[in-house]
Amino acid sequence: MLPIVQILLVLGVVMALVLFITSRNPTQVTAEQQASYSKWFRILVPIMLIAAAIKYFIG
Repeated sequence: MLPIVQILLVLGVVMALVLFITSRNPTQVTAEQQASYSKWFRILVPIMLIAAAIKYFIG
């Protein structure tokens, strides 16, 4: 099986599992939690993009 097919299959199974779990136990995110998550994402996303670019160019 092609590696991309395996990756997509695993991704689909994980997404279905997350949707199943979150639909059974819905929780509301408070504004304070949302601000905290937003702060972390604003820090982590650029770090991951920089790391991916370094990995791409170095090998």
